[in-house]
Amino acid sequence: MKKKLLLLLSAILIFGLTGCGSSSNEKSSTSEDKELVVVDWGGAYSKARQVNYDAFEKKYGVKITVVNPTDYGKLKAMVQSKNVEWDVVNVDSDFAPRGGKQGLLEKLDYSVIKTDNIDKGLVNEYGIGSDTFDVAIAYNTSSYSENNHPTTWAEFWDTQKFPGARTMWKYPVGTLEAALLADGVEADKLYPLDVDRAFKSLDKIKSNVKIWWTAGAQAPQSLASGDVTLAAAWNGRVSTAKKEGSPVDVEYNQAIVLGDSWVVPKGAPHKELAMKFIAFMCEAEQQAEFSKNIDYAPTNSKALDLLSTEIKERIGRGDDETSNKLIHGYEEWWAENYDAVDTKFQQWLIK
Repeated sequence: MKKKLLLLLSAILIFGLTGCGSSSNEKSSTSEDKELVVVDWGGAYSKARQVNYDAFEKKYGVKITVVNPTDYGKLKAMVQSKNVEWDVVNVDSDFAPRGGKQGLLEKLDYSVIKTDNIDKGLVNEYGIGSDTFDVAIAYNTSSYSENNHPTTWAEFWDTQKFPGARTMWKYPVGTLEAALLADGVEADKLYPLDVDRAFKSLDKIKSNVKIWWTAGAQAPQSLASGDVTLAAAWNGRVSTAKKEGSPVDVEYNQAIVLGDSWVVPKGAPHKELAMKFIAFMCEAEQQAEFSKNIDYAPTNSKALDLLSTEIKERIGRGDDETSNKLIHGYEEWWAENYDAVDTKFQQWLIK
């Protein structure tokens, strides 16, 4: 009898310990799911996104840790080492299908993420458009005025009529389009890009490009400091700098519209929560709040209805006349051709 009682007590003790262990694991899992690491571009972009991050934290009771800037090399290293720390990353839209094909990204869960009213050109298995921005002509207002500055890429290339040093994006997407437009290619005949022609056009302006920028804030800073007088820049960074008192402005004619997208790294620690986050960011209300803070346009067409006429005009999405001046980049072409073109671009830079 005594032996049976000891066996019974042992069983109860073992069961109790096992139960405690299970409860502890559940608590740990729940705690972990209350954290989300989001990677964005930093600077003015990150500040503008904070209103969205705050709203998501409040709705879901989670803590968002923001890391920046987006770094494709780090993302690749994390996935390959199976030591992924990031849950959601904001990327150039052309990277989403490329990263997916390279095995770096999770497929998005479109049973959670709704694509209604989202620009279909920015929706694919691995990414969905978060916003659009423009690679636009920008200028120092101490050197050029509203009535006297380059309004086309051909004029941007014309260093005799518009003298002064330039700065351009050290990235082929948008840069090659500008080069072809400068060389007389019609906007509706840009794609597929004539890569050789684009580089010949870039040869003509290369000696006048003093700075090849790699971070969005560099272009308006270089303009404001007087290091350069003209820039091929992200429109939102220039308009933000203008609001803050910098002597800079932006020209929307022939601005090249490109997209940013949300993706989830392969092996992300909190994949389910990441999908909810992306779904939340696709809502018209959230995209409108973002566009109120920085001059980047929403990918959800319903978000435009929530913006004032002043904001829509400021982001180049006001009347039809303004919108028709914009040239939309073809992300699908870049997804297929980026690697080969970028290799050629990097080699061209060091010639």
